[in-house]
Amino acid sequence: MKMMKEDKLRILSILSNNLTNPQPQVVDIKTIAAATQLDLKETRQLLLRMDQDGEIQSDIDGNYSLITLAGLSSLKASTKCCNMKTT
Repeated sequence: MKMMKEDKLRILSILSNNLTNPQPQVVDIKTIAAATQLDLKETRQLLLRMDQDGEIQSDIDGNYSLITLAGLSSLKASTKCCNMKTT
């Protein structure tokens, strides 16, 4: 199994990119699974967990998702963390 944190960041990135659309819509699980190269069961479990953590909003079955402000903050924080230069 891939690292969950990396998968979560990739999902947050996918959902964040959706916000650049003129009229953002929910993103379906098949699109997310294909982009992350996870199977549907793994993707659904991760989406539901992220929904419980408040990073995304998902329907009860985990089929459609949107990023939340908390998810955007998590993505921004991890991007800053990973892009820091060391001296």
